[in-house]
Amino acid sequence: MADSTGQDSPDDTSDQTIIGRLPVPQEAPEEIGHFLIYHDGTKPIRLRIGPQGLTIGRTAPSDLQIAAPEISRRHCRIDLHGDWGILSDLGSTNGTFLAGARLERPARLVNGAQLSLGGFTMRYERRALSELADEEALSAELRLAEEYVRAILPQPITAGPVQASWWFVPSSQLGGDAFGYQFLDPENFIGFVLDVSGHGIGSAMHAANVANMLRRRALPDVSFHDPAQVVAALNDVVPMEEHNGLMLTIWYFSYHLPSRRLRFCAAGHHPAFLLAPALPEPAPLWERSPAIGMLPFAKWAVGETTVPPGGQICVFSDGAFEILTHDNQQWSLEDFRMLLMQHTQARAPEPERLYQAVRAASRPGPLDDDFSVLMIRFE
Repeated sequence: MADSTGQDSPDDTSDQTIIGRLPVPQEAPEEIGHFLIYHDGTKPIRLRIGPQGLTIGRTAPSDLQIAAPEISRRHCRIDLHGDWGILSDLGSTNGTFLAGARLERPARLVNGAQLSLGGFTMRYERRALSELADEEALSAELRLAEEYVRAILPQPITAGPVQASWWFVPSSQLGGDAFGYQFLDPENFIGFVLDVSGHGIGSAMHAANVANMLRRRALPDVSFHDPAQVVAALNDVVPMEEHNGLMLTIWYFSYHLPSRRLRFCAAGHHPAFLLAPALPEPAPLWERSPAIGMLPFAKWAVGETTVPPGGQICVFSDGAFEILTHDNQQWSLEDFRMLLMQHTQARAPEPERLYQAVRAASRPGPLDDDFSVLMIRFE
């Protein structure tokens, strides 16, 4: 409508388009899954609890069956009510325990709640399914990385003047361990154990790449007989600032068969140990040198020893001794040396046997870091 001046009046909306506010789209709520985590003796199992709930007992018709005499035929049950899991004992003989206390009445489960049935322990978990899918995708990538690292590890040597055996168990997050050995020629044998800082795919792939450089002798103008030359060349090609801040330690050795001379460099690495019938206890093989990748220039100290017939060296990563025990005590290098001495006195130490002993001393669950032990015997 126009006023007396011929101008549109302020309230005239005949030529205006009125646009209302569009509704803000609402995100769909996260779908929540309920799970029971337990160990089948070889690996952890994540079992989803469906809308119909889950019964645990010794025999059918229980959904999760545990064939053990301390478990009742129908022992306990988890039902879902809205976003919550409810745990009920079904009149079991030995009881159902929640967070260490015997269950007297149905109880609501919080995320991470610990359940105990006889000698069996389980954990309840409430997770967003999208978060779980991301975690499973990462786990799949870690498994592929682990397979690649295992693929480049050397075969054991069971006969001849130099014999080699090893045991490798990656941590759940996959660390940065790698190792290798080979004959340069009929008179010279080399080997190494290296450990890249951190965990995950980046550390594992960096370790594998460095191991491949050594395996293929891909360091130009380097004598692989000389440990100092090898670690200096590595320091030049893998500086931390060009590899996402990752540094590495290495214990590298070369052995001359005719003279039985062993030369080694421990670049940022702890000692290896020499074992021999004439030695009363494991002898540390170590000279202080900086880790690889930290400094543009460094001095690399080389140690040397003569290996008696039947002597052997044990070279290992820090995952072999940096563990927490059942009573939450931190192990040290000396604890591993004592373990090695005990096994030497009983019989020739074997890498797998050493792993089992470390595993027995450690608190339950996977080790916090990769476990790598390499044993080289010199006849």
